[in-house]
Amino acid sequence: MSKTIIILVVCVFAMSLARSVPYIRGKISGGERMSEPEIAKCLREKPCIVTMDLTPMCGSDERTYPNRGSMECLNNCLKPEERVTIAKPGYCEKDIIRD
Repeated sequence: MSKTIIILVVCVFAMSLARSVPYIRGKISGGERMSEPEIAKCLREKPCIVTMDLTPMCGSDERTYPNRGSMECLNNCLKPEERVTIAKPGYCEKDIIRD
């Protein structure tokens, strides 16, 4: 089998898989927490590098954060007992937008 046919088969498979995965929309509720005055001030004072990718993470506080990095930045401004961990990848149940 030639490389071209193999590549074509892989592309067709990937496209069919992409159509079978449901698209989930949701709200990034963790942004509200990061906007709280004390936390926002801390985030300004302690620069933290975060990528702009949207890979939602549901936090242990039942808020959805845009990605793992934003959750880590938030944790830099919280007391150890308040730190947020990843409860699951994706949006938290309450943040999923249902059509």
